[in-house]
Amino acid sequence: MYYPLQIPYLLDSKFSQDVIYKEYIPQNQSFILCYWSMDSIHSLSRSVNNIVVTDGCIDLVVDFTNQEIGFSGMSETVFDFPFDVPSFSFGARLMPGAFHQLTGLPATAAMDQFLPLQEVWQEFDHTHFFSLDVELAKTFFRDFLEVKTLGLAPSSYTTLFSKLSIQLPATAQELYRTLFLSARQCQRNFLKHYGLSPKKVLSIIRFQSCLLFLTTQGDKRNVSAFQHYYDQPHFINDFKKHIGLTPTELLAMYEK
Repeated sequence: MYYPLQIPYLLDSKFSQDVIYKEYIPQNQSFILCYWSMDSIHSLSRSVNNIVVTDGCIDLVVDFTNQEIGFSGMSETVFDFPFDVPSFSFGARLMPGAFHQLTGLPATAAMDQFLPLQEVWQEFDHTHFFSLDVELAKTFFRDFLEVKTLGLAPSSYTTLFSKLSIQLPATAQELYRTLFLSARQCQRNFLKHYGLSPKKVLSIIRFQSCLLFLTTQGDKRNVSAFQHYYDQPHFINDFKKHIGLTPTELLAMYEK
């Protein structure tokens, strides 16, 4: 299964001084990769920088402090995403392709922008939701999404990232052949389902696969960490573009 990593606590040393970031993986869910939360540690007022790594996902994001809820995704890593603390935010990271399948809207409607939930699902009780305390609101939020996904089977595009992460085509042309699509058809379908080009999708999966490998495989990582890349310089340059660090720099921070 495709499972991208968001690691703000590693990428900004000051982040963990002010915020606790947690992820919870639901069982038997084909549309929701995880539920996440960012909670303030203390009551001191300041601005905190969050680094959002591109992962192909569109999240349903709740800014509980400012009473905002909506869909948003990032086509490129955002290295400077400031927010003020104390604050409470949480959300659901949807599987790539799930936004389009669940809403019927093109993924471009929420990629690189914020789409308020009430413009998508008007039945959501915004007033009641923000009248609850944070923990009850989280339960309300999860129950609402459970109802939205109940009984649905993921489409071939909602499962495609997971399939590609197992056997990744080396080029966009190889991807077109694998999907039995022309270049134009693939471009159109990927924009609709992911808000991304086929080339960008391959780049994200390649990077996220290596990021997961580097942070989980211990001593084996030096042997095949750049298995999806043409050569080591390509691997290092692409890795730094996506996360702002070389693999060696990331590992040094991770091992602390």
